[in-house]
Amino acid sequence: MRKKFLSLVERDSVAELSAYFAALPAGKPLDRQEEMVLLEYYPEAAVTSYINRFRLSEDAEIVFIDKAPGKHRRAYINFYGLRPTTQKFIIDKHLDNAALDFAHMRHFDDVDYLIEHGSPTVIRVYIQDNALANDKQVLKLLHHDNAGLFKAYVDNGRYISDDVQKAIVTENNLNAFNALVFYYHRRFKKKARNLTWDQMVEKEVHDVALSEQMQQLVFDSGSRMFIESMLRTTPLAPAIQKLMFDRNFDAEFFKLHVEVLYGVAGYRFEPELEEKLFKLLASKDFDDCLAKFRLRDDLSFVRCASANAVAKYIKDVWLSDEAQVALFARGNVDLAKKLISRYSSEHGLCMQAEIKLVEIYSPEVIKLYVDFHTMCSEALAKLGIKSPETLAFYYTKHAY
Repeated sequence: MRKKFLSLVERDSVAELSAYFAALPAGKPLDRQEEMVLLEYYPEAAVTSYINRFRLSEDAEIVFIDKAPGKHRRAYINFYGLRPTTQKFIIDKHLDNAALDFAHMRHFDDVDYLIEHGSPTVIRVYIQDNALANDKQVLKLLHHDNAGLFKAYVDNGRYISDDVQKAIVTENNLNAFNALVFYYHRRFKKKARNLTWDQMVEKEVHDVALSEQMQQLVFDSGSRMFIESMLRTTPLAPAIQKLMFDRNFDAEFFKLHVEVLYGVAGYRFEPELEEKLFKLLASKDFDDCLAKFRLRDDLSFVRCASANAVAKYIKDVWLSDEAQVALFARGNVDLAKKLISRYSSEHGLCMQAEIKLVEIYSPEVIKLYVDFHTMCSEALAKLGIKSPETLAFYYTKHAY
């Protein structure tokens, strides 16, 4: 041990120690024993002077990181990082403050060791700033005793491969599955507006829904909880929509899916399946679950929904021109009468609806409308051919 160094320590001369360290030749740091003496004594200004010039030896670094105040520790980590042995030391000893400082500024050399032995607090901070390198590490996180860590990783927008997703389903890990699909659902509502499934595939918008293969795996699992969770959150690929019908899913599953997702971000079933969907819901009197969707597309709703659902709907909503025509085209007299009762002399049907009314309905129904409102010339021409008596009645109400 250098006599001058030892004498300065014994004299407690911090200023002289600092000057001594500043004058040491480059590449000539204290030896391990001298560093240990310095750290045991720990004059802050002198230690600062030393670490500004030299990195500590392996053993001394461990002592330093355990003893140093935060500002010294952070300055040292920022400049030198930490050796792998020191990283494992702070993990094993649960020196969370030191580990958090390191996680914010540097990458751990052995992330597997961190996940296996680190505290949840440190792991959470690390995965907030860093993506894991491979599926092996993600699976370790998935299997961690603290289930919230995997959710935190997903919520940070990290990529979860199909292999990891398969493990989630096959291992029946509902918490992890919910973390994934609800994250996708939030992304879907923001990112996939007005995109069809094919457009999402074409544009490679992957982080808004489970892939078709994963959706198939969930259905094949037979787990009601997994299936319901997916139906609450995930737009279905066309093949999976069809699969629901092919496997004769209970109408309750369709209702659950529709009342949460239908019409969100433009999502809907394929045209040939949509009519089957609406008819199935109507057969069980479940049409009310389309409450949100029908405000986006009243035409599809009045064309396919049950009479009761349509009757409730038109009590409070003005139909678009196309929906007026579609409702009359159903040929349901009660619905036609209910629609007519919504109008007044100041607010009448569109021209195309008036024509459809004349083409399909009896003079009794037509009179309900012409009793208070005029008709377009094309509708009147058709009325004259169909029922001259009704046309004569019309002119008793409305002069030439």
